[in-house]
Amino acid sequence: MTKTLSSSHRLRLTAAVLLIAGLAGAVALMRGNDAQSSEAQSSEAVRAKALASAAPAAAAAPVPAAVPGNRPPAIATLGAVQVDRDELQRQLQSMPPQAREQLKENRAELDQWLRARLAEKALVEQARAQGWQDKPELKRAFQAAQERIVLQSYLESVSRAPDDYPARADLQAAYERAKPQLAVPAQYRVSQIFLPAALGDADAVAAARKQAQDLVKRAQAPKADFAALAQNFSRDDSTRAQGGDIGFVPLAQLTPEMRPVIEQMKEGEVSAPVQSAAGFHILKLSAFRAASFTPFDQVKEELRAALRSQRQELAARAYLEGLLNAGTVSIDGAALNAAFEQTAAAPAAGPAVARAQ
Repeated sequence: MTKTLSSSHRLRLTAAVLLIAGLAGAVALMRGNDAQSSEAQSSEAVRAKALASAAPAAAAAPVPAAVPGNRPPAIATLGAVQVDRDELQRQLQSMPPQAREQLKENRAELDQWLRARLAEKALVEQARAQGWQDKPELKRAFQAAQERIVLQSYLESVSRAPDDYPARADLQAAYERAKPQLAVPAQYRVSQIFLPAALGDADAVAAARKQAQDLVKRAQAPKADFAALAQNFSRDDSTRAQGGDIGFVPLAQLTPEMRPVIEQMKEGEVSAPVQSAAGFHILKLSAFRAASFTPFDQVKEELRAALRSQRQELAARAYLEGLLNAGTVSIDGAALNAAFEQTAAAPAAGPAVARAQ
């Protein structure tokens, strides 16, 4: 039997946070077309992703001191372009501490990122030398990107939740609403001795059954060492070295044949041979944890972030609606129809800026 790991608390926590958002009726911010926004931000996203994938070498390396009045020292150069100390430090600071530590041990990945960044900068300089930035479609893209950055930053500033929100009572109420999603099923710590025997092979099944019955007698004897028996006789490579220990698992992660047996066992008990399609399993229940809920203190910070995000989204939506309600909105239907007709008659145009993959 292949070992199956226990269910992730993180998945339950994520589901709980999403449930809170649904119950509170949070709505998405009106932040414009996501595709165009991602085009405007694609270069920085690619660079950040490249360094994050390097994940990983120079955070603690000695940094040369800057010469007063000059640019920071260059870390890497290609002709007239360079990646200087400050740029590299900004990238490193944006990474989690663990990723920076990993990067210290993986200079090859860091060198690869530096080379890619130099190539990017050289390409930009080449394009600027040809006046590429003055193309009308690029100017429109620059303007659209600037407007979206300003809109998002300003809207976040006017809709930010108060520092003291949410109060503990709000957090507790959110926790109670999310409790069904925070349920932790009963956990069984199971060890096994596995003897393979395909159902279609009668001789193999008979031999494995006899061996399993003999091993059960030995495992159920007073002062028996189940772990030693598993290490010597189990054929499950994933658990044999650990004395057959599968770890804590809910019933759902055990095979259907094992579930009713484990559910009826007491701690320390060894089962009779359990036959599955793969062979025979001798099971020992080492420990049991009753069903429970993820504790409030363990999830309160995630709940706080979710509630603050909800409140900001609702406040942003209300702010935008207030702007619309403050004046009279007039839409020229004829001009709108004409715009559609002209667009349909015009040849299709490619995107102004290629999307980063």
